[in-house]
Amino acid sequence: MQLPNQWIWDMVDEFVYQFQSYCQYRAKLKMKTEEELQLLKQFDQAWNVYGVLNYLQALVEKSQIVQILEREKEGDEGGSNVLKMLGYYGMIGLLRVHCLLGDYRTGLKCLEPIDIAQQGVYTIVIGSHISTIYHYGFANLMLRRYVEATREFNKILLYILKYKQYHQRSPQYDQILKKNEQMYALLAICLSLCPQSKLVEENVNTQLKEKYNDKMLKMQRYDDEAYAVYDELFTYACPKFITPSVPSLEEPLANYNQDAYRLQLKLFLYEVKQQQLLASARSFLKLYSTISVGKLATYMEVDEPTLRAILMTYKHKMHSVDNDGKIISNADVDFYINEDIIHVVESKSAKRYGDYFLRQILKFEEIIGELDRVKLD
Repeated sequence: MQLPNQWIWDMVDEFVYQFQSYCQYRAKLKMKTEEELQLLKQFDQAWNVYGVLNYLQALVEKSQIVQILEREKEGDEGGSNVLKMLGYYGMIGLLRVHCLLGDYRTGLKCLEPIDIAQQGVYTIVIGSHISTIYHYGFANLMLRRYVEATREFNKILLYILKYKQYHQRSPQYDQILKKNEQMYALLAICLSLCPQSKLVEENVNTQLKEKYNDKMLKMQRYDDEAYAVYDELFTYACPKFITPSVPSLEEPLANYNQDAYRLQLKLFLYEVKQQQLLASARSFLKLYSTISVGKLATYMEVDEPTLRAILMTYKHKMHSVDNDGKIISNADVDFYINEDIIHVVESKSAKRYGDYFLRQILKFEEIIGELDRVKLD
């Protein structure tokens, strides 16, 4: 049996959405009637989180999708698409559920068999493509893998910029536009915490500046206004986090549906606060190839022990651990200290002339297309 990939994606997508919606509904107890409360007590195992994860994991295992993907790398494919695609989209569903639960590392682990660096089955259905990169990018952002998050947000935003007009009649068009806006907000957060603008394509950067230039300037300051902007963008762009446990049905009844979100926001803003002085240190380091610890401490108006603590924090926060346990650097400016002298190493990206020519070719094609459509009197 063959089914359209869109149908199969919709099945998995709706399954996770129903779970998410039920968890939100169950946690809003204030306005519940006595009848609703009795039903919640009677069916307290409805949409149990273990059941949801087990169903999705069962799709992955029974479809043998991991083995199929391995075989396809060697050029062997065929057979019905239904079980295979249910398993494939099941992995994306697991990523999404773990993101809703705040377990980002496990979510990324579930997606490992899919090589998102390559065009693949997940890119065929626009909803699947956007959902995968949105949750993948968000998980990497929360794990401080800013470079990876920036790289993938840039790619998907460029894709949407080029092809969104082809999806205008799609029932998913509104959802595409909403996720597009959310990912620009997440990209603004990534670049404010870890300035890596060289990873962002020119057209995406133009859109980003139009939407968030003022907010990004504020976020660089790390004062109360900056925290308010981080709070605003995170709240707008984050998934609708859920608390999987059954809420207390005893009096007084309260709403618990925002608890998971508040916890994730608190952890995120705590991370931002820890990086408070890093932007200032980075801006000074970019000006020098060598500078003494004492001189930099004077410029930053802190004592030397405090500066050393800031520099150690910079080293820690600008490095993260990938899925293989390797330490990776997110910094575009790195340094080492030798006998009280700071030696600065700035990473320089190789100029990509091919990309420049391709961009110009695309622009000329657009201009020629527009000229062809002009009807001369």
